[in-house]
Amino acid sequence: MEEFAAAGLIHTYVSSKEKEVDTHGLIRISLEQGKRVAVPVVEGKGQLRHAEIEGLEGLVRDAWGLLEPPADHAVWVEEVEEIDLVVVPGLAFDRQGGRLGFGGGYYDRFLGSTSAFRVGLVYDCLLLDEVPMEAHDARIDVVISGMGLYRTGAR
Repeated sequence: MEEFAAAGLIHTYVSSKEKEVDTHGLIRISLEQGKRVAVPVVEGKGQLRHAEIEGLEGLVRDAWGLLEPPADHAVWVEEVEEIDLVVVPGLAFDRQGGRLGFGGGYYDRFLGSTSAFRVGLVYDCLLLDEVPMEAHDARIDVVISGMGLYRTGAR
């Protein structure tokens, strides 16, 4: 995907939940290709910070079971406009860029603050005809499943 090839800084969740598409290989390949990788860190009610990582080793589970760097070793990405591509987690996606998140609005707020290209990874069985969307819900530019890559034209 040309957007991935061109990206210098990729933001991705670190898969740690049973229904999430595994991102560990993506993280390793990105780092091997010399890309910078940032991961989300939940901080405060409804807020994400973004920590750059050099690998998966040393990540710890937070209160929600998510993998992140220890706070005392985090290298923060303060300017979200540095981020070129965001791999967005979700429970389900549709081919129009709709995303059903986990209910906290963390990613909707984050995506509202960046113009980064947005990618959703989803298992085939969770690629739906349509997911319910509200006005504040952020849309995804590309949805990737085992069946293919769908450019949504969402933005």
